[in-house]
Amino acid sequence: MKKSIVIGSIVALMLLSTAISTKAFIPGPGTQVAIVPGPTSDNGGTLTTSGAPFANFTFTNLPWANLTAGNLTTYQIVVLLFGYNDVISPQQASDLNAWINAGGKLVIYDSEMEDEDYSWLPYPFTTNFAGAQGAVGELTYLEDNDLGSNNPASPFFVNITQSPPNIWEDAVGDANVIVTQDVHWCGHIEAINVNNVTGWVHAYAVYGDGLMIYNGFDIDYLGYYSPETQPGTVGIANLAKLWLLELNQPWGTDYNLACGRSVVEHAVGGEIVESPVLPNLIIAAAAITVLSAAFVLLSRKLLRTRFPRLLK
Repeated sequence: MKKSIVIGSIVALMLLSTAISTKAFIPGPGTQVAIVPGPTSDNGGTLTTSGAPFANFTFTNLPWANLTAGNLTTYQIVVLLFGYNDVISPQQASDLNAWINAGGKLVIYDSEMEDEDYSWLPYPFTTNFAGAQGAVGELTYLEDNDLGSNNPASPFFVNITQSPPNIWEDAVGDANVIVTQDVHWCGHIEAINVNNVTGWVHAYAVYGDGLMIYNGFDIDYLGYYSPETQPGTVGIANLAKLWLLELNQPWGTDYNLACGRSVVEHAVGGEIVESPVLPNLIIAAAAITVLSAAFVLLSRKLLRTRFPRLLK
């Protein structure tokens, strides 16, 4: 009995270690960045690709038609900047999701875009569309992490107070916010847009060995209505700071985000109850336990059939 358990455990650990060693990790931060189709939004505003803070990255404009499995292998980070009539094909969705699962980082921007369809994502969601109304909104919550911190002394500080001189113009009021939700998404910044809808404007999710980040802010002031393009902590410069932090955010084996709040909330008895988020280590430990137990049972069956004396 004891021998079969030992042998089964060894077999399980060997197979598990083999599976882990063959996984395709792309540890963050990565430097090869594809922006699809390019850094300028159809509604105005441009994601910064120059200046000292961005010097470590190599940016490539990738047309939607070139978003293929073969081309994806060239990049560690892919940024989708949705514009008018931009639609992901089923094949592109499959290729992109496989690339994320294998260790890529996906960053999504949909500045002032209406009715974007995110059903193709492994963890789908929909957003509330605010539109180009030039409105000022409110930021109500920011999780303290490497994507943005409340601590002014932190290198990750993002100033979400919407009072002069730190007005983000219409970046918040015209923002798209997540309204239909998947438990896998973690909330980073919560906003109230011009429609008086509260939701997550900045969120992230782990998928396989990869990472997905959603940014629903209106970026039209970034280098368009405003000359500001470089990261900072006053006004529009915060948008450039968030963009830089998204690029720098580690993932894969270096992933370090806490996921303190899931985007999913359940109404119970008229009260909002946050859904619990299990730490990844607990989930991994449970999976290993189940896998080991399964291999123990399988090994005992094989041993009983072929080597009955070992079980005596």
